[in-house]
Amino acid sequence: MHHPPSEQPENPRIVELETRVAFLENTVDTLNEQLTQLNQDFLMTRQAMQLLNKKLEALHNQQGGLKDISEETPPPHY
Repeated sequence: MHHPPSEQPENPRIVELETRVAFLENTVDTLNEQLTQLNQDFLMTRQAMQLLNKKLEALHNQQGGLKDISEETPPPHY
């Protein structure tokens, strides 16, 4: 019995493989979206850290630098 290509019964193995490929494609798309989001989060975090470092350096320079702990005056209760 000869069927036209669109009416041929599908091989269960091919259906299973197509299902797995579709699942893997979906997984890759999901992982790509998550990776993109993590990269954006990383870039924002790095920018925030750079800004904090600049502010800390400015504060350090404004105060004339931090003294060594041995140069600090002990608190009054000592």
